Amino acid sequence: VTVTVRPATAADIPRMHEIEDSAGELFEGWDLIALDTMALVAVTDHLAAIEAGLSFIAEVDGRAAGFVMGEMHGPDAYLHELDVDPAYQRRGAGAALVKAFVEAAKRQSAGAVYLSTFREPPWNAPFYARLGFREAPRGDYLPWMTAIEAEQAKLLDISTRVFMRIGIGRP
Repeated sequence: VTVTVRPATAADIPRMHEIEDSAGELFEGWDLIALDTMALVAVTDHLAAIEAGLSFIAEVDGRAAGFVMGEMHGPDAYLHELDVDPAYQRRGAGAALVKAFVEAAKRQSAGAVYLSTFREPPWNAPFYARLGFREAPRGDYLPWMTAIEAEQAKLLDISTRVFMRIGIGRP
């Protein structure tokens, strides 16, 4: 299976929404997300990530199979969303997307890439740990991380979540 990664475009957003919706179904039975209350990434957020050069599509056999997107927060990058269509999972698309995002953050002189994810499902924190991300101690949360957590707390049990970090530039 050949996975290719390319920058996302505005024309990709409808497929990105389909991928996000289908990937969300993997959480059925985990009691972590009330799927009916979770909104898809807003079109405006996708457009901002595309414009910032922090949005990528993974293609398998010419079909968009997954995406990653995020934004800069001061000197650091935040990987906001990573989703792979369940029909294409376990083929390297997720890892290729994370690598592309980290490389794009490096090009923007980011010192680190952060993300927020669930601790438990194997496709969440354990997946990122295999890629070199480590848990960010709560005492090290930056103000923007605390703000993201406060937003997440409106819909999620924060005790099931973890911020993770990979250093890519300055210490």
